[in-house]
Amino acid sequence: MANRAASPYERQLPVPQGRRSVATKGPRQIQLGRTRRGPLGAKWQLLCAAFVASAVLYGAIVGGQIEKIFNATVTGAERAAVAMGFGVKRVVVEGQKNATDYAITTALGAGPETFMLGFDTDAAKDRLEAVPWIRHARVMRLLPSTLQVEIEERDPYAIWQNKRQTFVVDSEGVVLAPALPQAFPHLPLVVGEGAGKHAAALYQTLEPYKDLRSRMLAALRVGDRRWTLKLRTGTEIMLPDGNIEMALDALQKLERERGVFQQDIAAIDMRLLDRVTLRLRETTAASAQDVTTPAGVPTSATGTINQPVIHQPNGRT
Repeated sequence: MANRAASPYERQLPVPQGRRSVATKGPRQIQLGRTRRGPLGAKWQLLCAAFVASAVLYGAIVGGQIEKIFNATVTGAERAAVAMGFGVKRVVVEGQKNATDYAITTALGAGPETFMLGFDTDAAKDRLEAVPWIRHARVMRLLPSTLQVEIEERDPYAIWQNKRQTFVVDSEGVVLAPALPQAFPHLPLVVGEGAGKHAAALYQTLEPYKDLRSRMLAALRVGDRRWTLKLRTGTEIMLPDGNIEMALDALQKLERERGVFQQDIAAIDMRLLDRVTLRLRETTAASAQDVTTPAGVPTSATGTINQPVIHQPNGRT
């Protein structure tokens, strides 16, 4: 067999030449000790601990545990304070006229378990002013256990009938509560869309006409633009859109000279600018010809003197 030629690396490797002992004796004692760590290892431990703590805190916040713990702590503290006499034991209300006790106490939202120092008086004020009867409210804490409530109520101005329902409204037309007319017999009755909102302006205009107001049963809002006055006798007085004072002056003169309020008249139409139209009832149509033509009366718009036109139920003039 032919000898293979050795590579250059094989020529560099040492070749063991027999055996020899390096140590003749074993160690007599072996000591074990801890490896001393440097300042860099302590910092890493601190960073890891901070990271774990942050992760736990974040999870607790996201999971709502912190909030639950906080609320439980606050609730416990409040209960302890209430037990010591700082709960709401007395509520004093001033200015109450028509608002019910139920509406006030519900809006106030305070009870024997309510902690006085934790009660939000501003929020209670807003809730009270949301009650239709209450215009303004003020809530004060009188320690240790009394809430004082001062309210200013809206004044009922009229009974508003609309869509077969009746409400009591104030002078601004704010609906205060459902109400029957019998519950407020001293208030005027207004009927129709927009009547509640415009009632104050109408009755302020009617203020000088005491006799007419005493005869009125209701005021009907027509098309939310003008009024028709309904008298207790059944007579309807149709007022114009504008110049109401002038129309009322003409009506007052007609009553003074002709006594139209005492006659059996179905309607007095004051809407046109240049004439006053009287419409008789059917029961008096037969005697309509006997009605003496009254003296001229001023129209609602011009104040000029014109003859009133009398219409019979059959359409004849």
